[in-house]
Amino acid sequence: MTLVSLLEQGQLWRGSQGELPQADQIESSGYRELDKRLTGNGWLRGQLIELLYAGEGRGELRLLWPLLKHFADDERPIFWIDPPYHPYPLSMLQAGIGLSAQHIVSTASNKERLWAIEQVLKSGSASLVLSWLDAGVSMSNLRRLQLAAQAGGGLGWVMRPEEVREQSSAAAYRVLLRSSGKRLELTLLKRKGGWSLPPFAMDLPEVS
Repeated sequence: MTLVSLLEQGQLWRGSQGELPQADQIESSGYRELDKRLTGNGWLRGQLIELLYAGEGRGELRLLWPLLKHFADDERPIFWIDPPYHPYPLSMLQAGIGLSAQHIVSTASNKERLWAIEQVLKSGSASLVLSWLDAGVSMSNLRRLQLAAQAGGGLGWVMRPEEVREQSSAAAYRVLLRSSGKRLELTLLKRKGGWSLPPFAMDLPEVS
């Protein structure tokens, strides 16, 4: 295998970055093609993941189905903070995602939303927190959310518009999502413990 191939797959580790995380600190994304590009073969727990896309319905929720299915069996709740649309229960059930763990939070302002995300992440009460933020969120706000995720130990996903991709971010991971039909193209703009990587394609779960 060439050096370029190893770099693209995220299989090389810089000595200055310290030791690889322990297996119990890693949560699989549920996708082999994605996991092999993430240091430790998955998402490092206690981190903020910023998912960028051009608009709703691009496959962002189906990307999260394996995590939602896994964490729905956990004793801790899953929080959805200000989703743009109400999750469709039938699709979730058909995907094997339990509904009792899902909790939707609605806020009245951007300030309230940021406060709610930070508090839930920091509390450690949730295994998974999904939230939606606009392009106007500041670097300092994202830093607070990243620190809150570290304190709580869960995974925090923040969905934001693709237009912010050139902005700096304190999130541990930044993922650009583009899709066409059943195919998904992901670009790891930023990842914990490694370099950014070029786009790669993978299949989405089928919609029942």
